[in-house]
Amino acid sequence: MKQSMKILLMQPPMTLKKSEIFGITPPLGLAYLASIAEQNDHNVKILDTLIEGYNNRSNENGYFRIGLRFDTIRQEVERFKPDLVGISCPFSLMDKEMRLLAAIIKNSDSDIPVVVGGAHPSSLPEYVIQDPNIDFVVVGEGEKTFLELIKKISEGKDYTNLKGILLKINGKIIKNPKRGFIKNLDTLPFPAWHLLPIEKYIQAGQVHGSQKRKRFMSMITSRGCPGRCVFCSIHSVWGYKWRARTPENIIKEIEKLFHKYKIREIHFEDDNLTLSKSRMTRICDLLVERDLDISWTTPNGVAIQTLDLNLLKKMKQSGCYQLSFGIESGDPYVLKNIIHKPLRLEKVNEVVKQSKNLGIWAHGYFVIGFPQESLDNIWRTITFAKKSDLDSASFFIATPYPGTELYSQERSVGLLKNSFDFQKLRTMDTMMDTTQFKAMNMIEIQKIAYFEFMKHRLRKEIFEGYILVRLAKIKSFDDIAFFLRKLRRLIRIFR
Repeated sequence: MKQSMKILLMQPPMTLKKSEIFGITPPLGLAYLASIAEQNDHNVKILDTLIEGYNNRSNENGYFRIGLRFDTIRQEVERFKPDLVGISCPFSLMDKEMRLLAAIIKNSDSDIPVVVGGAHPSSLPEYVIQDPNIDFVVVGEGEKTFLELIKKISEGKDYTNLKGILLKINGKIIKNPKRGFIKNLDTLPFPAWHLLPIEKYIQAGQVHGSQKRKRFMSMITSRGCPGRCVFCSIHSVWGYKWRARTPENIIKEIEKLFHKYKIREIHFEDDNLTLSKSRMTRICDLLVERDLDISWTTPNGVAIQTLDLNLLKKMKQSGCYQLSFGIESGDPYVLKNIIHKPLRLEKVNEVVKQSKNLGIWAHGYFVIGFPQESLDNIWRTITFAKKSDLDSASFFIATPYPGTELYSQERSVGLLKNSFDFQKLRTMDTMMDTTQFKAMNMIEIQKIAYFEFMKHRLRKEIFEGYILVRLAKIKSFDDIAFFLRKLRRLIRIFR
């Protein structure tokens, strides 16, 4: 017989470097799981320890931790008395915190089942399940698997053959087959926004991309990506086949956020938002038709090869103020033979120019320090970033996240350090020596890349009059806030 369960869903604290740029946004994965569970009459609580303890900063071996203190987390768990706990671990650098949360749960009540999911457990499920405090690992897309698991537990039925999970029975690890992906994403309920402290995210204003308006919210409108970039781990969760929500479904969610929560800016977190031009065009048309006063941007990047002038015009008209372009490298050899990205740099220059002419801020994402990459290759990327006339750029160090081809390559040839430290899996740090550089050299090269790009931009802004053009385009306090946030992010890089 089915029984209602008390389910606690948790986001762990995070450990960061002093100068690291980071984002604190609502945990959409947990919010989707919460909606599914609530639809099935379960009592759900989301505890995002990161935002709830945003002002708590504790130093630890050259890093600092943000989030609720562990004694406070223990009190919250004991106060709620959950029947089951789910922990999200989207990044490998949160591995330690994930395990500490699991230990807190088991110390509170060893009978509470602990379920973990996210990109990190999905990439290393056999490793994660070995933790004595973790009972289940959900591999890949979690909604159907998690719902079926709690259903079987609540009904006292056998769950050992459940697709999409790894589990332990009497110390023995059972690895079940993967579950198929959800074909129709419109069948999913909207995230459980009412279970999240939305005002705290807004007040923190600590997004991982740019921000123009204060009242923002994140959204995901599609899942999966057909690209096979060597450094990307998202396929371990959502696969390679692109699946998309309909424009009407997306606008319905935006309208809810707009009217109920007074949201005025949307951050589309898709890995491939614009893969379908017709769908993106329809989304833009609906935003205009509904006359929603919404600004939007793409902090997770967009694929340049999917864009053209007509679509860019639609995007601008519907409220797009910045696009972040996944360029990755300014060297054609690196793009083709190392990253495996079918991108023409001529197309980059074309789209950047078109975006800027329309008044859309053009930001470029670059990745440097691949094992086969030489200093000449990296310098071509820096030179290209400058010549492309991007408004701003990020230079990330190639990071061997578990689940990526890069991780497999470097593990197989022994380039990863023996003492593998998940905390160093961040784009402003590295633990990977290459055939060309030592790990510490890459951190210095990254600083040089930022310095060279910004020196070039400042010269153009001051001596070529760009700054006067920008000042003339300022129409509101939102525009001023956008530029000030850009400046603050730059200062943090060089601290």
